Parts: sequence; structure tokens; C-alpha cells
Amino acid sequence: MTVRLFFIFLFLFSGIICAAIPEPLMFHDKPLDPLCFYNREGESQVLDLNKCGLAEKKYVQKGRNSELITKGFIGYNWQDPEFQNATEGYSYYKYFNAGKSLYWLYTINSGGGSGTFTAIHLVKRTSPNTLDIKTLFSGDRCNGGVQDVSEANNQLTFSVNLTVYDLVTLSKKSSQSIRPYDDLAACAVCCIAKAFYTVDAKALAQLKYVELNNVKNTDELPQQGVEQSCFNKLLLSYTSAGKTTFKQSTLDEFTDKFNQMCIKTKN
Repeated sequence: MTVRLFFIFLFLFSGIICAAIPEPLMFHDKPLDPLCFYNREGESQVLDLNKCGLAEKKYVQKGRNSELITKGFIGYNWQDPEFQNATEGYSYYKYFNAGKSLYWLYTINSGGGSGTFTAIHLVKRTSPNTLDIKTLFSGDRCNGGVQDVSEANNQLTFSVNLTVYDLVTLSKKSSQSIRPYDDLAACAVCCIAKAFYTVDAKALAQLKYVELNNVKNTDELPQQGVEQSCFNKLLLSYTSAGKTTFKQSTLDEFTDKFNQMCIKTKN
């Protein structure tokens, strides 16, 4: 009985969500298909709504993630019928009003593997069948994965996961000689910090600050890359002193020290 009531609630809640969706984010009396926003790297900025989605891919819907639905996301789990034994993929998005008929979409996608692909898109409906779409940020887990998304006064705030390499290259003092993987950790499970941004409807992103993971010893840090050990020692000197929030100036100071301590003799 409890399970039945839950699914009745989920059905009714989904109906309420659908009724509240702005008209520009509807197509054929349904919310825009979340699969239209999956794997868009290198694609046109004009999305043909007749040529994307579940039907176009010939995938099968396999239910919904109730936790995401109750958080206001639109989407579903899916499976390619040609690979019936494969793990289900999923595609979800949540929309935010950017003003002037513009909307931000926070998308979460997976093809069924270990990756979790997240993105922030700025979209505008340009005709009954097309949507202009500009990808502002996108990534996979520690490689630029997007989290902590919220909106206030037509400004979007969110965080972007950083690897060690990402952290250093975000600085204005970054050395062009540093290589991902070879010199500093850059793997999809090598998170070291989050960068917090705000963005407006003009797609102008501003870095507000970086929040380091509160690590206590080197065992909690990545070991990938020839400069990583030196980096770890420097990082621990900051975190052990409680310095875990970096404005741009502090990040530049940190990176300048890294350059002097760790790569001053690098060819």
C-alpha cells in the first residue's frame, strides 16, 4: 500500500512540475526531452527539436530517479535496446529563469558507465522547432563536474569540481609548461577543490572563490604526476593552517609559490 501511494504521489508531483514549465521549454505539449542535451560537445548551437531525444535515439525509457524528480529535475533513465544487459543510462535537467526569455539548464547525464556528465547551458527558444543553446560549463566528475546550482535575481551560482591541474591553471600565475597527468593529477576521481562562480544572462561568468578540500595528510591527496609530491607539501601547509578558501589573489600567490618551489628547474 505504501509503495502504491508513493507512485501515485510521484505521478501527481510530475504533473504539477509539467504544468509549471514555461512554454519555451515545451515541445509537442511535453517538456523538452532531456536526451536532447546529452553529449553535445562539438554540436551546433542551434538544436533541432525534431531530431533529438528518446524517439530519435530509439532508446527505451526505464523509469525515473525519484530523488531527482522531487528536487525539480525533469528526465528519466533509459537503455539502448541493442544492449539489454548493459547498465541503464540517465538524462535529467533542471531549468532556471535567466530573464529576457532566456533559461539556464543544469543537465546531468550518464551513458551507463562510470562517468557523470554535468553541464550548464544557456538556452532560448527561437522557433517552434528550434532552440538556441550555448554551453557555459561542462565536465565529468572531478574534471569540471558542475554542482551546487542555485538562482537568485537572474544570476546563477554554481560550483565546478577541480583537479590539481585545474586548480593551478585557474591562476593568473599558471605556468604554460605544466602538463596534465604527467606533471599534476588530472584524473576524473582526483578532486582537490571546488571553484564557485556566478553567471548572468550575458553568459559572463565570474569566479567568486575556490574552496579546497579539507585534507589533513598526503594519503588523502592524489599521487599522479612528477610534480605532485611537491604540490601536496605546499597544499598541506595551507590546509593545516586553516587556509582553505582562496580568492583570486590567494590562488595566484599559492600558484606563484608552487612555480618557485616545484618547477623552477623544469626544462
